[in-house]
Amino acid sequence: MDIDTQLQQLDGFTGLIASAIESGDWDGLNGILVNRQGLLDSLCASELTSQEREVVVKMMVSIQATDQQFLAQVQNQKDVLQKQAASLAHDRKAVKAYQVE
Repeated sequence: MDIDTQLQQLDGFTGLIASAIESGDWDGLNGILVNRQGLLDSLCASELTSQEREVVVKMMVSIQATDQQFLAQVQNQKDVLQKQAASLAHDRKAVKAYQVE
């Protein structure tokens, strides 16, 4: 597979990752990230010209920046889920308290 195809595939992972995060598909997200890592490993193991190496480095810097944004989104969703779980636990306690009386 040539480098341009690999770079296009890497770029395509961004949309897949965003979609998985938005839908809360954590198993799907894991699979996407494993596949992306495999492609990155393959790309890094390839013999690259200095110009190709420069393009790959720019792509990786871009991936790191985007991943930081994705990480913030995931953390926000985690916080929301933790609040919902705490609220549910509180509600269950309240229901049990009324049932005891």
